[in-house]
Amino acid sequence: MTNNNDKAEGRKKALKEFLIGAGVAAAGGIITYISYSTAKPGERYTIFTGVIALGVVYAVHGLYRMAFPLGLKKSDKSTEAAVEEKTAEDDEEDKIAE
Repeated sequence: MTNNNDKAEGRKKALKEFLIGAGVAAAGGIITYISYSTAKPGERYTIFTGVIALGVVYAVHGLYRMAFPLGLKKSDKSTEAAVEEKTAEDDEEDKIAE
């Protein structure tokens, strides 16, 4: 049962990370828009690409963690099968060598 609790807790943290990332990206976009709209024709304005990119990366990471709250892990069955197969191949090679 702890596995389900770990998943639920991981998803809560991931949702928080996603929302923070989306908020940072939106804030960067809003500040960029304000900078653009207050600049008179011919004046300079600032585009906050770093803040927007950081927010997007943070949000995408949060989405990834929501999809895979425990990370990507190989199943124990596939690992055991690979070890058994390798052992069988080694035994056959030893018999051929003799």
